[in-house]
Amino acid sequence: MKVCAKRFEAYLASKDYNYHVYADDSEKAVIGFPYSGREVKCFFTGDDGEYLSLYMVYENVSEDKMVQALIACNELNAKFKWVTYYIDDDRDILLHDDAILAKENAAAEAMELLVRMVDICDKGKPVIMKALYA
Repeated sequence: MKVCAKRFEAYLASKDYNYHVYADDSEKAVIGFPYSGREVKCFFTGDDGEYLSLYMVYENVSEDKMVQALIACNELNAKFKWVTYYIDDDRDILLHDDAILAKENAAAEAMELLVRMVDICDKGKPVIMKALYA
């Protein structure tokens, strides 16, 4: 496993967190972290796994709510700078974040970014729910 991913996995294991390793090959390592009925997937790429991309599938958007969902994503993108909200080709709202980690403190940095993502997810929930279900 890549150095940064290995350090992050060791940190999660030391705290007895629930997580799952999805991929561990020469190209990437993927660690999933369940949160509130969803999962944040952490993709570690680069020679040492120093390139981190976090993704969370948030909610599926019905065809008739696409405009409201796009407006909600735009509002949340203007409010929160650490995480990007967007709608993919499957009409899923995704949260996304990218970072470059330092090997020396990769576990702490990855955990900080993960915590920020789930916090922003919680703070954005009322806006998304209003757009999709109001």
